Amino acid sequence: MDPNGPLVAVAAAITLCAVNTAVGYVVAKKAFDRELNTFLGMVFGSLAVRLVIVVAVVYVLIGRVGLHQLAFSLTFVIVGFLLIMGEVLFFHTSYEKKKSRSRRPVSELLKKKVESMMRHPYELALA
Repeated sequence: MDPNGPLVAVAAAITLCAVNTAVGYVVAKKAFDRELNTFLGMVFGSLAVRLVIVVAVVYVLIGRVGLHQLAFSLTFVIVGFLLIMGEVLFFHTSYEKKKSRSRRPVSELLKKKVESMMRHPYELALA
């Protein structure tokens, strides 16, 4: 197998994306039961650190090691996009589960506010 061939580049791109997503998953799982500010700090902080590391690894793999550029780039973009979509869906479903377990979901608070506004719509017109 040619070390500079497209198959090695594809495998490297998939591995890099998978490791990046796995680290994001682990950080998100650890941060999910914390307060909102702590959660956001951990998730966005790890996102920034992971971005810097991924950029450095891509530079080394393409610039120094000499992997097949087209195969690596296309695979990295496609797999990276799919795994980021999965990560966002994980955040969304986890948040929805946590919200449904809470005592007073935000939707209840919004319903009460909208219902109180709908009972007296003429008050808004007179104000």
